[in-house]
Amino acid sequence: MSQSFDTVVAAGSAVGEGEGATATKVVSSLSRKMAQPGGLSIAQIERRSNERLLGHKAEAMKAIERSVSELEVLANEDLQDSAALYGVAGNVLSVAGFFDTGPLYDAVYSLCETIEAMNARNAWRNEAVHVHVQAIRLILKDNCLLTPNSERLMQGLKAIQAHAKGE
Repeated sequence: MSQSFDTVVAAGSAVGEGEGATATKVVSSLSRKMAQPGGLSIAQIERRSNERLLGHKAEAMKAIERSVSELEVLANEDLQDSAALYGVAGNVLSVAGFFDTGPLYDAVYSLCETIEAMNARNAWRNEAVHVHVQAIRLILKDNCLLTPNSERLMQGLKAIQAHAKGE
């Protein structure tokens, strides 16, 4: 609940108000609580928030693992309609974006871009999808760490993506 109180404006302190005018200042319950001694600092709130977010990372990585397994199944099919593949990849991308997944995020993003490019040019190649999904699996096995191996994988995926775009 908000509480208001009146203050008297001093000369030159309020634009458009003359000296001696009364202004009303609204104080919210949140600002009162934050002003009380013993409250949390912004740094403490941020730290707690990050800790809670990281508490969900293990479950999120399990969900990503399941989705990558689904990508592997879809990649082994002769896809005429890439919507299902793109949908699963997009879900992985969304979850990976919340956490520090480094090359995993980049590899899945590359897969999405490659799918879009192949669809736009009507030049579908299952091999491009297979390579992306295999690279995503390898990156997952390396705990999404940026390693010399993941850097080489990403170079290869960028080349595939460029080829899909016709570059």
